[in-house]
Amino acid sequence: MRALINAFIVHLTLNILVFLKGWYAFDEKKWARILLTLIFGVELVVYSFGLLFFRIIPDPVTQFIRVMGTSWMLFLLYAGGLWLIIDMTYIIRRRIQRQSWRFKDQPRKYRIITFLLPIVLVSGVMVHGHYKFLHPVVQQVPVTVNKKAGEIDSLRIAMVGDLHMGWMINRKHTKRFVDLIMAQKPDLILFVGDIIDSHIEPILAERMDEELSRLAAPLGVYSCTGNHEYRHDAEEKIQLLNDAGIIVLRDSAVLIDSAFYVVGREDKVIHNRQSTKNLFSTQGIDLDKPVIVLNHTPDDLNEEVQAGADIALYGHTHHGQSFPGNIATQIVFEVAHGYKKKQNTHIYVTSGIGLVGPQYRIGTVSEMVMLTVKLRDN
Repeated sequence: MRALINAFIVHLTLNILVFLKGWYAFDEKKWARILLTLIFGVELVVYSFGLLFFRIIPDPVTQFIRVMGTSWMLFLLYAGGLWLIIDMTYIIRRRIQRQSWRFKDQPRKYRIITFLLPIVLVSGVMVHGHYKFLHPVVQQVPVTVNKKAGEIDSLRIAMVGDLHMGWMINRKHTKRFVDLIMAQKPDLILFVGDIIDSHIEPILAERMDEELSRLAAPLGVYSCTGNHEYRHDAEEKIQLLNDAGIIVLRDSAVLIDSAFYVVGREDKVIHNRQSTKNLFSTQGIDLDKPVIVLNHTPDDLNEEVQAGADIALYGHTHHGQSFPGNIATQIVFEVAHGYKKKQNTHIYVTSGIGLVGPQYRIGTVSEMVMLTVKLRDN
């Protein structure tokens, strides 16, 4: 509830600030002020209604309000940022010229243009960002592991992160993602956590597990846990994934075809989870065979490297999802997105196929990853 209240306060504050900006820009255009009042008033009323009564209104209406509210919030943040830059540039320029920088002295045409231009620019960026969310890319990543894996000399692995099925990623989106994964004809499908967002109710209501049940690969479908799996009804959600055919590895390992290992770590929210090295020991991992580790959060890549993993796969970051989040994640994580080799360990951090909140990818991509792994003896 606290998160909802905080979101509403931010939403209301941004609405007021942007509304006043527009009100000032159209000081002598009554029709424009009426239109502005209608747009901001209706949006705020609808958003508030959804926030207060989301438990009793029909799910399709709730979904529309969620999409509308998060989109509007992102729009206000981007447009507000541009208006701030425009206003600061105006003040600095006027100060340098030793002229009055009071906004009321601005020409009316200048005020209108500088109000409308960010709206046009941000709208274009958001349309493109929504298109990128709706059309995930398939990243092709070739990898060579210098170990023998029985009779297997190559693997096509579909790596998927951060699906976040729930209120914002509904069955329609899930179906598109499953179709994309299956179209790659992978030998093995590996998730790196956060398959389910927060609550299990929308999954059950739309029977989204039926879409997950369509996932199949000759060598199996596996996942580790993510932090969102542990937000509400953790055991029920993990059981649902297992029942759908996605084997969730929780500090455990599986030896596939007596040839290679897939190891799944518990998410870091489990404070007593085993270290990767201890996990290898307790699971009896034979390091002469290839070892693939699934670990949701890439906060300490050295754990997998020092333990002797051949391939380490991560998610969680979304690569910030939307600018400037991508810059923030680049600062926080050693690898925020993409491939890196550390010693003998091949690392990939996916930006994820789904998302949290606004359905936009701005400065980042929705992706699934196809790892083509060549296995050869030294």
